[in-house]
Amino acid sequence: MDKVITEKIHDLINLLEKGRSNDYSAFLGFDACIDYIVRVVREKDEKSETGYFTTGRQFGEYIISRENKSCGIELETRISKLGGNMAITANALGNLGIKTECAGTFGLPDILPFFRSMSPNCTLHTIGETINATALEFSNSKVILFDPGPYNNLTWSSVKDLIGIEKMKEWLKGKQLVSFLNWSEIQHSTAIWEGFLEEIVPFVIPSGSKLPFFTDFSDCSRKSAGEILKAIDLLSRFRKYFRVILSLNHNEADLVATALGLAHNKSDEEFITSLHKLTNTDILIIHRTEDAIAFDGDSFKKCATFLCKDPAILTGGGDNFNAGFCMAQLRGFDLYNSLLTANAVSGFYVRTGFSPTIDQVINFLKESN
Repeated sequence: MDKVITEKIHDLINLLEKGRSNDYSAFLGFDACIDYIVRVVREKDEKSETGYFTTGRQFGEYIISRENKSCGIELETRISKLGGNMAITANALGNLGIKTECAGTFGLPDILPFFRSMSPNCTLHTIGETINATALEFSNSKVILFDPGPYNNLTWSSVKDLIGIEKMKEWLKGKQLVSFLNWSEIQHSTAIWEGFLEEIVPFVIPSGSKLPFFTDFSDCSRKSAGEILKAIDLLSRFRKYFRVILSLNHNEADLVATALGLAHNKSDEEFITSLHKLTNTDILIIHRTEDAIAFDGDSFKKCATFLCKDPAILTGGGDNFNAGFCMAQLRGFDLYNSLLTANAVSGFYVRTGFSPTIDQVINFLKESN
């Protein structure tokens, strides 16, 4: 391992060992679902031994080869688990010791027992019915299939009628972090975010407070350029009250850049610096398979990931990255150490299939060093 990286990991271990995160609290919204993680069966021999599609390309080429024909696809469910960007991120923050209050589609009229497995540091408030999602996982990618159903019925009016304005104000009071996630898959996200900005935030968060507001748009490939631009414009309104942090994966960054008319043929630093100027953010992050980059208006940082060639799970890796970054920011870590923490939390999760505690992150870093 590179000497500089070794020193950085050593420094981060010292930072993490100096304290824990139980003095911090956060509010997160608004999606939650049940994930079914599956492998796609390619063949079975006479001994019933199973071969799987190991890459997305293999599976895609198989589907193309069946054009103008019919076929059956066998799926093998590996695990069922809590899902949704918000729910996974909240659970990861809870495991990292942060008291997390979260409002999501946990089921109606009561929270489904399935979600009671979340970290005891998480307090749940349900605002709608949940959905099921099936994640086809390959060694290098994943494809998530879902019917948004109840997500489409979630509106600002429905949330207000179910919860009430005063209770929603309590959700945000005293929090050190506010995070709205999965803008893309909840049809009326923009109106819900606007509702909070107009009817909740001004009565709870002082103007100019600079508390972190963290968001991840999620896969916005089904959104029009106009919708993406409206969401970007909305972030400028959050900056009146918050320090806005936007996290995107590689695909999402390209989609946002295209909507903004930004050329992609730039170096990493040029690209993220240009995108940062156009996205109304204080910190912009782009997390990718082999590295993560960030720009905060002054400095550009790039940090290699703890790449895993044989992942236990892929679905939720980005959410655990986001939780690690948020925890690091709450503890006052600089930009590079925040990226390194995020990569370590995500790296642990991808290898093991579950979100780590602080001690597990420290041990993971020691073993990687």
